[in-house]
Formats: sequence, structure tokens, C-alpha cells
Amino acid sequence: MTQNPLDQLLPNHLPDPVSFWPPAPGWWISAIVIIAAITLITLLVVRTLRRNRYRRQARNQAHVIFNAFKQHQDALQFANDCNRLLKQTALHAYSDEQVAPLYGNPWLDFLSRKSGIREFSGKPGQALGEARFQQMPIANQKQEVDVDQLHKLTVSWIRKHHA
Repeated sequence: MTQNPLDQLLPNHLPDPVSFWPPAPGWWISAIVIIAAITLITLLVVRTLRRNRYRRQARNQAHVIFNAFKQHQDALQFANDCNRLLKQTALHAYSDEQVAPLYGNPWLDFLSRKSGIREFSGKPGQALGEARFQQMPIANQKQEVDVDQLHKLTVSWIRKHHA
């Protein structure tokens, strides 16, 4: 009787299991892309936070000025403090030659142009203009300056100005 040729075959030999290390080239490329993306995002976030640090500090100072007003109730002093804060913030964001000589209506126009806020030409914004230097009784000063609106206007400019 003839022997079956299939009986002469050896059993199947299974390959070694696939190792997790070293990874395939696609995994290396993916890891490099992910690390580069995380690094880039981190650098952009840090740069943005550093670039806008002066805005956060100015907003905090605006709230300090407003809280100080609640204690002293001097509207003219509040307007002067807000104007000083806006000038310091603008000097940080723009060149000295562009900001330092401004006062009165040109200063208010600058604030409006750089933020898109038109209220600087209205009553709250006028408290930052030449009206601060006019002689008037103390009772009228409190009526002329809308402190809440001026505070909101100051914080809005700090947040919205285009630097």
C-alpha cells in the first residue's frame, strides 16, 4: 500500500509572537508629530499668556482703583486714576511717541480708535478728557463723572484694545 504523501508533512510551524519593541516606523513618526504638536501648543499658550500679562495686571489695578473710590468717594480722583492707568497700559502696548503727548480730545480719539469703543466721546469718556482740569465745585464733580460707567469703560478698553 502506498503511503499518503500528506502524512510526511511536518506540523505547521507558527512564527514568533510580534514584539512590542521596537515599534514600527509609523509609531515613531506619530510620536514625533504628537510631541511636536504638544510643544508648539505649549509655546503658543505661554507666549500669549506672557504677551497679555500687562492686560491682566491693568484689569486688576482698575478694580483696585474702583475699590479705593468706594472708600474715598472722590470722583475726580477716580477719573484721574483711570486716566493714569489707561495711559500706562497704552504706553506698554504702543510706542511712547504715539501715546505720551496725547491728552484731551486727541487722547479720547486714540482710545476710541484702538479699541473700537465709541463711548469715549460720550459722557463717561469725557471725564478722561479736558473736563478733569476745569474748575468746578466738588458737588458738581460727583454729578459729572459716572463712576460705574467710567470703570466699565476703562476695563473694556484694557480688554479690547488692539496692540
